[in-house]
Amino acid sequence: MKTKTSIAVLVTITIVGAIYFMIKSSNLANQLNKIEEEHSLLSKQLQDYEALVHIDSMLLKGDYETALNSYEQSLKFHQENNLGIPVRIALAEKLRYDVRNNKNLNKNNSDNADSLTTSLASATKEIRKFDSINFTLEKTKVQLSHLRSQLKEKSFGEYLQFKSKKGNQMHYVGQVKHGKANGYGIALLDSGSRYEGQWKDNERQGEGTFYWADGQYYVGAFDGDKRNGYGTYYWPNGEKYTGQWKDDKRNGEGKFFGSDGDVVTGGKWNDDELIEVDEKRRR
Repeated sequence: MKTKTSIAVLVTITIVGAIYFMIKSSNLANQLNKIEEEHSLLSKQLQDYEALVHIDSMLLKGDYETALNSYEQSLKFHQENNLGIPVRIALAEKLRYDVRNNKNLNKNNSDNADSLTTSLASATKEIRKFDSINFTLEKTKVQLSHLRSQLKEKSFGEYLQFKSKKGNQMHYVGQVKHGKANGYGIALLDSGSRYEGQWKDNERQGEGTFYWADGQYYVGAFDGDKRNGYGTYYWPNGEKYTGQWKDDKRNGEGKFFGSDGDVVTGGKWNDDELIEVDEKRRR
């Protein structure tokens, strides 16, 4: 009978773990795809700006004919986002016209001054766009690296069996290091309870959620395999306690809420007993 029960528990934890990690992996994969699409789009925009900068260098060197032809070719491929190309074409045509008609390009008349100011303003705007895209591109590279790392961590879970400090048999699926539960994982206890969250050397350590078989559950901090720190304990009837914990008991400041969500009482707790009522709350 025990053998059948152990096999059933093992099958259950394996299935639950597999489903859980598949969902986590799917969500991360979707985020990764979205950022990769954004990264691809930004890379394309960056290439466009780099090509435009190359044409601008021709214009600055005085190769107006080549620059003008290149601008016109670029405009054919950038109808939706023309990157300020029409302004550049107008400037190139003006400069080419002045050269062909032997005009003094350094003549300081109001028309030239206005034209130069407009062109410089447009160029400055495009440079800012270029810098902005560079910054965003670097940001997406960091995001991609982080998500790929997360996906790698959450996509693969190893299986372990070990006993807790209280003697419960643990069936664990998650991250493993040095042969022990380390990192993120879920465990099914032989009592029917379940824990999902962070682990360190086969102990609950960090943020996590513990579910009891009768429907009660706790969400919050763990330290040394016990509820330690700030967390919330929920009862099936809707009541809850939110506050400080020490060694699995309510210790420190905390509030008790009724099933309607209103505060019933609050104050200072010691070993699960309310020893000092918050007078403000009382009033």
